[in-house]
Amino acid sequence: MIKVRWMLAAILCMTLLPSFATAFPGSTNSASPQDLPPPPHDIDRDHDRDRDHDWEHEPRFQGRNPGYRQGFQDGFGDGRRDRDEHRKWHYGLGYKHPDRGYRKEFGDKHDYEREYRQGYEEAYREGYGEHH
Repeated sequence: MIKVRWMLAAILCMTLLPSFATAFPGSTNSASPQDLPPPPHDIDRDHDRDRDHDWEHEPRFQGRNPGYRQGFQDGFGDGRRDRDEHRKWHYGLGYKHPDRGYRKEFGDKHDYEREYRQGYEEAYREGYGEHH
């Protein structure tokens, strides 16, 4: 009879343990991602690593050469990807080809390339994280 009681108590504990684990604030499962502070690279603070960031309306692009925006987008993506895949810090192919996205209506190609590289460097640093 005592053996049966211990077995029932063990089964009851195993059944209730998962619900107790989520009921206390200190448990690892108690907070949804939206309850946690956003990671530092989450520009729009929506916990999705800016996959749906509205690059067209980014305030820091106001008055900038289109090369800066293209370089920023490319650099941020490359930096984030390198960080997520635990690769060492290195600028990607976009940095070696700063005329990506260039069109004649953007003006001087050398200005575009200079702005592209500046945007790429800033964004890569942001996407990868300052610690490299």
